[in-house]
Amino acid sequence: MYRVNGLLHSEGTQGAARKSDAPIFLTVYLVLTFALPSNLVVASLGSIGRPNTLFALLGLAWWILHQLLRTTSSTRSFHPLRIAISAFLIVALASYAYAMVRGLPESEASPADAGLLRLAGWAGILLIAADGLTTREGVRKVLRRFALVGGLTATLGLLQFATGSSLIEWIRIPGLSVSSELANIDSRGGFVRAAGMSMHPLEYGVVLSASLPIAITLALNDVTKRRLLWWIPVGLIAVAAMLSVSRAALICMALAFLILLPMWPKQLRRRAVVVSALLVGVIYVVTPGMIGTLFGLFTVGTDDPSISSRTNGYSTAFGMAGQQLVLGRGFGTFLPAYVIVDNQYLGLLVELGIAGLLAFLLLVSAGMFCAWRARRLANDNEQRQTSQSVLASIAAAALAFGFFDAFAFPMAASVLFLMLGIAGALWRISQRESADAQLKEHLKEEAAPAGND
Repeated sequence: MYRVNGLLHSEGTQGAARKSDAPIFLTVYLVLTFALPSNLVVASLGSIGRPNTLFALLGLAWWILHQLLRTTSSTRSFHPLRIAISAFLIVALASYAYAMVRGLPESEASPADAGLLRLAGWAGILLIAADGLTTREGVRKVLRRFALVGGLTATLGLLQFATGSSLIEWIRIPGLSVSSELANIDSRGGFVRAAGMSMHPLEYGVVLSASLPIAITLALNDVTKRRLLWWIPVGLIAVAAMLSVSRAALICMALAFLILLPMWPKQLRRRAVVVSALLVGVIYVVTPGMIGTLFGLFTVGTDDPSISSRTNGYSTAFGMAGQQLVLGRGFGTFLPAYVIVDNQYLGLLVELGIAGLLAFLLLVSAGMFCAWRARRLANDNEQRQTSQSVLASIAAAALAFGFFDAFAFPMAASVLFLMLGIAGALWRISQRESADAQLKEHLKEEAAPAGND
């Protein structure tokens, strides 16, 4: 067994898991990410001065120290997510080195440095979740807290929607300065678009769509006396997502919902459809005109400025991508001053080239595979539903990356990398439990003849 300053742990020789401090670390990361306005930074550090970014970098250093000081090897050295995140980081480093050799203008050099550090921090969160959460209870704790974060984010957004005010201007933290990046209150179709603590309403929608499947699954599987309380975040998130006046949030939430449906009994699926219809009816009555506005988001076509602003920049972005097709121009160097495409996948093609885009798609696919495989190996319904909810959360967040430049928004990227790490943890736990079950069955079969004699 090994521990590094009581932080991480590994599996023992018998496959048992020891207590870990990873859930506490990830909880602090959630608080720093979602309980502080995204425009609060350490001014001298620029864009990497957000508290959650600095904490994530500390997490990567912690994970590296753990790997250097541990005295035993992991029982399972192969992990799909380790390979995928390693490939993505290697491509990002190669692109950075190539950009520096080629020469970057002064306006791009600092963003390239900051971008690489942000990637390192997100990788640290992924690795701590994947390697540090080695028990079901550890995973469940983090998922509960993520669902709670989603519920609180939804609550703040609903208050912003009702009051027309951001409600967070007063928040000041000693040592942190207010940047000019936050734009909390927007409007569309005459309705306020809330943003919670995030930098943009669309990022707010990503948090809602990614946390909803987790909140639903926790509520369905809770058998304690507090089980009804877990439906409160579900209701808050669902209502807030509907009132977000965000096309992307609705599409991503619908995708997550569709991924969850196959895991539910027929009766539960029917109830879910009925409840969804009732929710639409309540919103129709309480907020006149909202349903028409939401329907219009999908029928307005290219007349919508939010759509035309995306598509108008595509030709410029593809032209820039063609100049450095393999490794791109360097992560973080595709500045908004050049063109805004609101599509992270296209942005990755420009910044990291074909190699970087493929590596990122491999990373997302590896996370979805881990969640899918964990569901297949699970030996009880709760674990199967938990794995499916993580798969739905990853799919929703990944889909949202096609609607905005998500890596420029700290909450959106944090959600994706955290859920990828949790998928990796579920894969490891299910692998261990499946191996233990097979071993017990084998021992039982070997003991049977002796018992008969």
